[in-house]
Amino acid sequence: MGLVEAFWKHLNGALMELFVQRCFDGMFTGAIYASLALAIVMIYRSTGLLNFAQGEMGLMGGYVTLTLLSPTGAAGIGIPIAGTAFASRWIPLHPWPAWAAIVGAVAFGALLGAVVERFIMRPLTGRSALSQVNVTIGLLILINGIVFQIWGSFSRKVESPFPNEAADYFGILGARLRYTTVGVWATLIVIIVLLTLLIQKTKTGLAFRAITSNREGAALVGVPVNRTLTIGWAIASAIGALAASLVGGAVTLSPMLMLNLLIYALAAATIGGLDSPRGAIAGGLIIGLTQSLSPPYLGIPTELTLLPPLAAMVLALAVRPHGLFGTVPVNRV
Repeated sequence: MGLVEAFWKHLNGALMELFVQRCFDGMFTGAIYASLALAIVMIYRSTGLLNFAQGEMGLMGGYVTLTLLSPTGAAGIGIPIAGTAFASRWIPLHPWPAWAAIVGAVAFGALLGAVVERFIMRPLTGRSALSQVNVTIGLLILINGIVFQIWGSFSRKVESPFPNEAADYFGILGARLRYTTVGVWATLIVIIVLLTLLIQKTKTGLAFRAITSNREGAALVGVPVNRTLTIGWAIASAIGALAASLVGGAVTLSPMLMLNLLIYALAAATIGGLDSPRGAIAGGLIIGLTQSLSPPYLGIPTELTLLPPLAAMVLALAVRPHGLFGTVPVNRV
């Protein structure tokens, strides 16, 4: 009897350890989905549109990170990384440390977002929402093609800003909570706190809220609509670049990376509420945990890993049609 009890105790301990480990894995992927969902929410709050090019704009920022931190002639799988010779000649102190490279990529992402808003989206003001969404789909294809052309189709490993060696983890209930997971979530929490302060405590945040409620009315009372929209696009693109840089440090950076993540990020933003930054965080965590836990415990084949997150989205929307934290529109008679 003692041997049976010991066996079951060991088995239960192993199962619990495996469950906790899968939760930690889901937390990491959830943080990546949440960061990209947050960028999508920022665009939606300021324009009411879904930017399908958000992932690719972030992807270009991720490759800028790779170029800034790689020495001249550095190679991935035997192929030199494009742009390193140019960066070495024209950018001081190149190659940069990982965090400095990420900050540089975030600045590039902000500039890219501002340029897209000013020269591509702003001339479409007054056009139908469908026309503007179609333009973002065109941008997705264009930017992805540019990335393919410049950096090639090969996967690249980006140096992580957090300790990422085999022994860099916290041991909890026998599972391994890696420093990269803690670091990504800490970064995400800092971002959401800063965005909350921006939206709630600054004139720019007040302008965001006014434009979201009534763009025409905000313009009539003197709110700088165009400048506010440019800031919104810049912030969203900067967050996307940060997301690509962080995920590239944990997995690998490839031209198709953010296109795949965009599907899960859209689901996360929809679950949390398309106008809610905190909803993006909650939605990302839900999608990450669902994706990690559903296949092993529900017997879902790996080919259908997209099904559980989408099912979670449908279930959440059936209960809360505007998302868990989304704003319910007021019908004016």
